[in-house]
Amino acid sequence: MRRSSHPRAGLFLLVLAAAIACGGGRAARTTSAPAPAARISRLADANTIALLLTSHNADLAAARIAATRAEHRDVKLLARSILTDHSALSTTLSRLVASLDITPREDTVSRMLRDQSAARRDTLRSLSGAAFDSAYVAGEVRFHEDLLVAIDRVFLPSVRNARLKEYVTTMRPAMAARSRSTASLPGRSRPP
Repeated sequence: MRRSSHPRAGLFLLVLAAAIACGGGRAARTTSAPAPAARISRLADANTIALLLTSHNADLAAARIAATRAEHRDVKLLARSILTDHSALSTTLSRLVASLDITPREDTVSRMLRDQSAARRDTLRSLSGAAFDSAYVAGEVRFHEDLLVAIDRVFLPSVRNARLKEYVTTMRPAMAARSRSTASLPGRSRPP
């Protein structure tokens, strides 16, 4: 079965897997049940940075497609806005990383997120018209909701560097606003 057949495998689940997998070099858990959020090991700042950069790149990739393929004016405006916002966030993070002299450290989770992004791009490229618009907007709503959960439950509690924590803290209101504005787009089907 292709990965793209599981579109709800969200960033939050990936980040939780990262937090469990990056448990300070300890052996992997042998139980199949996820650990409660309060007991999840902290991510190293290098892993957090890699996940944030990958998240920005994933959203930018989808927005680039939507900027040219969306049918509805509001969806095109959303894509352009996301291109502007996430480009700025990614540039700011890249500059911060350079000044902190921290090398982003990819792991299984950041690679899974990158693969998930590729599957999403493939799905979007196969759609057109209203079906494209609906899939793109639904994906953006999920992405920003999942990113907010990851920020609150994993990134903020894990970050040790004060300047990186400030970046994540500053990023959160922008992502919350994006989540609200995206969910209110006309024609957006509401979840049951």
